[in-house]
Amino acid sequence: MDRTPTVADASRWGGRRRFARVGRVVPVAFLQIVGTLVASRFATSAGGDGSNGGPPWARHAFGGTVDPVLVGPIAIALLVAGVVVLPWRWRWPRGVLLVTLATTVGFALVVSPRGPFVAALTMAMANAWLRGHRWWVAVSGAVAIAVLPTADAVLGRSSVLDLSAVLLCVAWVTVTIAVSELVRVRLERVAERRRQRAEADRRRATDERVRIARELHDSVAHSMSLINLQAGVALHLGADLPGQTRESLANIRDSSREALVELRTILGVLRSVDGTREGAADGEGSERAPTAGLDRVADLVERARAAGVDVTLSLDGDRAGVHGVTDRNAFRIVQESVTNVMKHAPGHRAAVTISIGPDVVDLLVEDHPAQSQSAGIPSTEPLASTGNGIIGMRERANAVDGTLSAGPTTDGGWRVAARLPIVGTEPEDTR
Repeated sequence: MDRTPTVADASRWGGRRRFARVGRVVPVAFLQIVGTLVASRFATSAGGDGSNGGPPWARHAFGGTVDPVLVGPIAIALLVAGVVVLPWRWRWPRGVLLVTLATTVGFALVVSPRGPFVAALTMAMANAWLRGHRWWVAVSGAVAIAVLPTADAVLGRSSVLDLSAVLLCVAWVTVTIAVSELVRVRLERVAERRRQRAEADRRRATDERVRIARELHDSVAHSMSLINLQAGVALHLGADLPGQTRESLANIRDSSREALVELRTILGVLRSVDGTREGAADGEGSERAPTAGLDRVADLVERARAAGVDVTLSLDGDRAGVHGVTDRNAFRIVQESVTNVMKHAPGHRAAVTISIGPDVVDLLVEDHPAQSQSAGIPSTEPLASTGNGIIGMRERANAVDGTLSAGPTTDGGWRVAARLPIVGTEPEDTR
């Protein structure tokens, strides 16, 4: 049985995702801030000497040396501001894109741009493109192309406009968009493959549920129908049977009929068949009893008493506040506990206590030996704490993040205690 993700799991997963998003910003921040500061400290030359330093739009097209750039506090603040907003790029992709565009353009207007000062803007453009804001990316790229390579010429820091700088800026925007589109297509293909695998898993699970339903119908439902039929025939023909015998046969007939209705309900859920069609096909009409809940605990106790088990019931609280998976699993835990008393300790006295609070349901089922057994008459073999019944009850408790404990008592009896939070979601697997 798959474990339902808890709030702690979601918190840990969310923490890892946030760390990953912030962690990817660190190399971008280092490249933009440190790389730009280092590139601005060196002089650059153009022409035929082939020396490097700074982007092409920091050089003159016709040769000459460009002096180092003094990056002042305002320019440094713009560099830092561009990377500080990047961790919020997934929540506000357009806002982060506008901020990084403003800081990058502002940096180009304050000082002669050199080095990788567009690293933050590149990341913001790629993120916005992947989030589907392509028009915003196109406009931002056009603004960058119009401002970044021309800032020196427009502001008088350079006497000529370097066309190679314009071409490089166009190439940078084009490559950023092209790579982002390739990544987007790749992610969509991966997501589609995952969706197809999940769909195939669901189909296999559906086929398995149908197979289980078919096997249950062919075996259990057939046997229960025979039991119900034979008990009814015995009651009809055995008019002279003792009263206690007729009462036992009537209990067998009624219990088997209720079990058949409940089994058909479960089979309908497994097959995902409409309840009216299922009921009509089975000859039971359009009405079908709902899945058992705490409202049927009293009937369960009455059947146990009819079978000869001394059972008392104490129910405190409003049953109307319990619904969904908690309601069903609470009933199944009580049912399994009482059934275990009937099977393993029929001479014991059992007590069922149900306390319904505002947000939890407390269950307690205890059985104790009668006086004759306390004096030395043994009962049937004890219930193993690792039996399938205990495992099933514990799984039902875990399905709603509840707790269950089961074990022997000091007087030779057995005790099952469970605490189930009241939830309304449907389980993915109940047993």
